Amino acid sequence: MRKLKQTGQKEIGRIKLTNTRELVASLVDGEKLDLRVWIETKDYRGLTKRDLRFYRYDGIWEELKNLIAKADKIYEEIA
Repeated sequence: MRKLKQTGQKEIGRIKLTNTRELVASLVDGEKLDLRVWIETKDYRGLTKRDLRFYRYDGIWEELKNLIAKADKIYEEIA
């Protein structure tokens, strides 16, 4: 019998997108940022299967932070 690996996942925040959707950010195993959408309708309540996962140690983390800073700067310029 194969034992499944347990992952430590901790929700760190939510952003309301619409009346029925929220973006949920979670920290997984202390090293991965997981972003997924929470849906709440009369037919379904829960997280979507699709996600974006950013690993802290693969070099993309710094690129993600730089991309967010660049987007923020552009928004400030056009505001």
